[in-house]
Amino acid sequence: MKLASVLVLVAACDAGGSPDPDPMGGPDAGVTPDAAVDALPPEPRPAFTAGTSLGGQLAVTDTGLRATFTIQGTEYLSVVNVGLTETATDKHCGIKLSPKFVAFGSSSTSTRQFKTVIIDLAGSTMLEDGCAWDDAYVLQKLGDIFGNYIVGFAQARFVEDRPYLDIYLNATKGLGAGTASIVRAGAGSAYAMAADGSVTETLVQPAPGTLLPAVYDF
Repeated sequence: MKLASVLVLVAACDAGGSPDPDPMGGPDAGVTPDAAVDALPPEPRPAFTAGTSLGGQLAVTDTGLRATFTIQGTEYLSVVNVGLTETATDKHCGIKLSPKFVAFGSSSTSTRQFKTVIIDLAGSTMLEDGCAWDDAYVLQKLGDIFGNYIVGFAQARFVEDRPYLDIYLNATKGLGAGTASIVRAGAGSAYAMAADGSVTETLVQPAPGTLLPAVYDF
């Protein structure tokens, strides 16, 4: 798989728009906001379930996560994608988060060992909301469902899966339905990243229990 095919441009997720070219050109103090804006209904807060197998791309350093990284001078984001389903409906939608790093950890199964990245979903930032639900409500509910989300990476156990990586997924509140954890064999990749955040097409394979500075796609 090509690195460029899995990345998200910063510009695509910039919700702030262009800055006002004239800092003195805004509305006068005391001007009443447009009544139509005030009349907008609040975004819905439906009950929902979340897919347990999250995906995304994380720029991992020796000390945590970079919010952004660059490829040939173009800036991209670290993101986590979450699929949501509204309860008792057939509505499926997705959101994209800028993840809040908590800590590194370690996890293992009977056959594999992983160094993990622990993410606070409730404290993350909404970048794209494909559900059109209340952002703060969705983030808080993700915290209620998962607690912190855990993603681990390691060189694939089986030679035929290399140079791709085995992926470990879990959550501090569990994944539900009796699922202790999820391992996806050969389902990820890692691209070498320099200290300045610049990334190349060079695939790296961290030894079990370690991580290398890289962008991890999973």
